[in-house]
Amino acid sequence: MLKIVKKTANWILDNLPGSRYIVFESEPDLADNTMAVFEEMLRRNLDKKYRFVWWVKDAKAELPVYSNTIYVDRKTWAARRRFRWILLRAKCVISCNKFLNGGRSSIPSFYLTHGSPIKRVPGYSLPEGITYTLIASESFREVMVRELKGDNGSFFALGYPRNDVLTCPASDLHPYWEGSWQKVIVWYPTFRQHKNGTKTGSANALPILHDAQKAHQLNECAKACGVLLVVKPHFAQDVSYIRDQGLSNIRFIDDSFFKKNGISSYHFVGSCDALVTDYSSIYYDFLLCRKPVAVVWEDIQEYRENPGFAIDPDFYMKGAWKVYDVEDFMRFLHSVAEGRDPGLELRDQINKIANDYTDGKSAQRVVDFIAERAKLSLES
Repeated sequence: MLKIVKKTANWILDNLPGSRYIVFESEPDLADNTMAVFEEMLRRNLDKKYRFVWWVKDAKAELPVYSNTIYVDRKTWAARRRFRWILLRAKCVISCNKFLNGGRSSIPSFYLTHGSPIKRVPGYSLPEGITYTLIASESFREVMVRELKGDNGSFFALGYPRNDVLTCPASDLHPYWEGSWQKVIVWYPTFRQHKNGTKTGSANALPILHDAQKAHQLNECAKACGVLLVVKPHFAQDVSYIRDQGLSNIRFIDDSFFKKNGISSYHFVGSCDALVTDYSSIYYDFLLCRKPVAVVWEDIQEYRENPGFAIDPDFYMKGAWKVYDVEDFMRFLHSVAEGRDPGLELRDQINKIANDYTDGKSAQRVVDFIAERAKLSLES
C-alpha cells in the first residue's frame, strides 16, 4: 500500500502544472561548470520547455535577466520553504559547490564539482542523493572516487564545461587596464590563511610576496619586462599590505571584476599569456591553453604535511616553472616576456592524462548526458 501511495504522489508531482523545473547552483552564483551547462541549455532553447531556477545567495541582488529563469535565495525562511517545494517538483538538480539533492529519490542530481583535485580534501564525502558526479578524465576516476568517497559507477568523464572557453580565441585585455605592457600573467594563489586567523598549509596570506619590499621588487621587474601581473587572491585572504602600495604592474581583482566587464573568469584566464598558481585545480584546466605555467613551490613541504596531496605533484607538475622565491618569480617573468616555454612538451603529456577532451564541446556532452538521465526533451 505504501508503495502505491508513494508512486501516486510522485506521479501527481511530476504532472502538476509548472512542475518542470531545472535547478542550478554554483559558487559564486551563476559561475563555474553549472553556468556553462546553463548557457548551453539556453542555446538549445530548453528555457521554452522548462522553468530554470537558480539557488543564489541573494535573489534581490543585481542579477542578469534570462528567459523563463527565476532566482530563489538562501536567506529567508519563506524563500527556503519555497525552494524545498521547487525541489519536489524538479526534473533535475545541477550543482558544483553545495551537494544539492532533489526533493525526491526519483529526481536525478548532477554534481559537476570544482575540478580535479591536487590537494587532499579531508572531510569531503558525497552524500546520499547525488546521482552523478562529473570528472574531467577517466585517469582521474580513481582519485575522485577516493577523495569524494563516492560510488565508482556514479562518476562520468565528459570534460568540464567551464573549460570550453579555454579553447576559444583570446580576447584583447588592454581595455581593462591603463599602462604600457605587452604580456599579461594571471596569478591564482590557492587558499592559505583566512583573514580571521585560520590557515591551511602555510602561515602566509600570499606566498613569495611576504612584504611590501618584495612586492616592489617584483613590480619593477614586471615593468621592465613589459608584463602586467594580475592577482586574484582567495576572497578570504587579506592582501591589503600589497594592494595599498598602488603598484603600477601588479593589479588585484576579485569576482566583481568579471561582473563589471561582462567576462567569465575562465574566458579572462584563457586570454592571459601565462598562469601562476600553486596547488589549485586551475593548473589542470590551463594545460588546455598550451601557454607557460609557473607553480609556487615555496611552501610545498608544509602542504605535503597538511592537508597532503591527492596526486603526486612532482609528476603532474613536472612541466611547470617552480617558484621558490622572488628571484625565481622574476626569472619566470623574463621567460614569458621573451616568448619561451621550456616545459610545454612535459605539460602536454600531463594534459593527455588530466583532460580527456580538448575540443571545447564538454558543455554539449554534459547537457546530452543530463537530458538522457533526467528524461529532458531536446527536440525543438
